[in-house]
Amino acid sequence: MGRIRSVILAALGCGLACGCMGAEKSGTIDPLTIKNAPVFSAGEELTYKLGWGFFRVADSTLSVNPGFYEEQPALKVTLETETNLFADAFYKVRNLSTSWISPEVTHAFEFSAVQKESTRNRDTVATFKPVELTARYRNNLNGSERDEIKIEPGTFDPLGIVYFVRCLDFKVGDDILVPTSNGKEFFYTVVHVVKKVKRKFALGKREAFLLEPDIKDVGGVFKRSEGGRIRFYFSADEEKLPLRMESQVAVGSFWAELTEVKKAVSNP
Repeated sequence: MGRIRSVILAALGCGLACGCMGAEKSGTIDPLTIKNAPVFSAGEELTYKLGWGFFRVADSTLSVNPGFYEEQPALKVTLETETNLFADAFYKVRNLSTSWISPEVTHAFEFSAVQKESTRNRDTVATFKPVELTARYRNNLNGSERDEIKIEPGTFDPLGIVYFVRCLDFKVGDDILVPTSNGKEFFYTVVHVVKKVKRKFALGKREAFLLEPDIKDVGGVFKRSEGGRIRFYFSADEEKLPLRMESQVAVGSFWAELTEVKKAVSNP
């Protein structure tokens, strides 16, 4: 179950953030040239089922809500993941990841992760200073901090980047290049817009964009898996809902499927 966790929960929990220090090329979307407007409503809640092969092993809830980060307006993105009774017998997981991003979806303020996986516990936070262009990583369990690192304008964390990509107006053949940091290192996330497909999802038959992050520099189980890859399906409409994630590695196939969408209730 450790390997199940390392692929499914990392892939969904870290959104599209697979690092690659690649050079910009023709057809690349530069996020700093894009005027973003949120295509999602604050209060949106997305529910996912997660699986390994034919087995359903966990459930996740991804939500975004308005709030304040250090007294300034912000959006709070939350991802909660919990293994089911079947998976609990092998590897019990209770994870909570939180990302604070600007209301205009232009950069990140903070990313925190509380992970309870079997006998392993982690509690970390990465803080971003968009004016000073620095980031810092802290381990809340032992109080240790890493030195500040330099970041670029428009830097996102591994979770908030999902909502940034949803705000982009991309097309087949584009490469999306996003400044990204986890607080320990800075890198560019490169996402290829491979094609547009029409297929059946848990929410019904939908037209969707197939996105593939560049994972050539990603370690762990991907490094040991020749031909390993991650695929994301985003709905080909204004909302660009993340409909499905698929990952193929040496230890099997892993997936996360969107099963329910809840919108914010407007006050009369």
